[in-house]
Amino acid sequence: MGYLVLARKWRPQTFDDMTGQEHVVRTVANAIKMDRVAHAYLFCGPRGVGKTTAARLLAKALNCIHGPTATPCGVCQACTEIAASTSVDVAEIDGASNNGVENVREIRENAKYLPQRDRHKIYIIDEVHMLSGAAFNALLKTLEEPPGHVKFIFATTEPHKLPDTILSRCQRHDFRRIPAERMLTRLKQIAAEEKAGLSDAALALIVRQAEGGMRDALSLLDQVMSACGPAASDAAVAEALGAIDRTVVQQMAAALVRRDAKALLESVEDVFMRGSDLRRLAEELALELRHVLVTRATGKPPGELAEVEQKMVVELAREADPAQLARLFDVVHGSVWDVGRAAQPRLALEMALLKAIQLAPTASIPELLTRVEKLLGTGAAPDARAAARPGGTPGGRPAPQPFRP
Repeated sequence: MGYLVLARKWRPQTFDDMTGQEHVVRTVANAIKMDRVAHAYLFCGPRGVGKTTAARLLAKALNCIHGPTATPCGVCQACTEIAASTSVDVAEIDGASNNGVENVREIRENAKYLPQRDRHKIYIIDEVHMLSGAAFNALLKTLEEPPGHVKFIFATTEPHKLPDTILSRCQRHDFRRIPAERMLTRLKQIAAEEKAGLSDAALALIVRQAEGGMRDALSLLDQVMSACGPAASDAAVAEALGAIDRTVVQQMAAALVRRDAKALLESVEDVFMRGSDLRRLAEELALELRHVLVTRATGKPPGELAEVEQKMVVELAREADPAQLARLFDVVHGSVWDVGRAAQPRLALEMALLKAIQLAPTASIPELLTRVEKLLGTGAAPDARAAARPGGTPGGRPAPQPFRP
């Protein structure tokens, strides 16, 4: 057998192996235990979060030789064939390429017959929103009152495209993006099993690139191991993924806080000469400032960061002023759109960063007012107090009268 990619090799084989979807797993497992399994399920959510995997696990749970059970054995003929997508009684259908009325009519005709071997005949339709309007209409009656041995499981990333008549006949479960902390923990386990000596910072970069999808994270991990080998440096991982080196982003955030224009311009030039996307650099810099501001406000760094990154964020949060951080974030985040559509992205980004240095306040307005009141009350500024009194001027001289014709 040829090489099996990590996304398939580490696909969950039990409900307990699924990461970040406990609310769906709990509902489905309780339905099986209480014998309240619906005849039609709709699994919707972003890509790569486990919708099709959950559909296969539900099919295993219903057709396992020891079932229906929330913990299928995984070794019987039904379980192994479902895992390999070769089961005669579990049909996985691609809604994008089987979206016509004739395809639905074939499903309706085959649904009348009993399963050949297993307990249920199960139809898993992926990307079900790609079905045509006529196909949906042809499916309505069968979906509402299917034979007792038939179960439908639909998966889609765009549930809003489904007709209300279909939604009302299904039990809907919304899958969530997997939290970064959970995904980072899972990637560490998989990297250790695969003998990949990647640092926590490199794995955290993969997690950020995946944007909440475990399948995307495993595909990126596969790509990194192929490009850089089992032991890759953080810079090599960033280059393989086409991402911005986190060290450069952290240095630029520190330069913004410290008003170091020279360091900022040198970093922008370095990233530009490497051929990296400057819009992506602006996004990463805004995200880094967000981490620093959150750390300053809550007292602890975000959990999705690696330990080394957390230390740097904490140190910078202690040094920076909250009002300054908020202003820096506004300017940098506002420049993302301008940099993306500018004829000269480098110039747009450089001017935005220099503007952030010049305009970022070192203190909030309430703090400035408090300082002025202290100066007026302690006698440190008698001329200011005199000027503040009605009719008074610095030095105690009477204020000049307005000119009247």
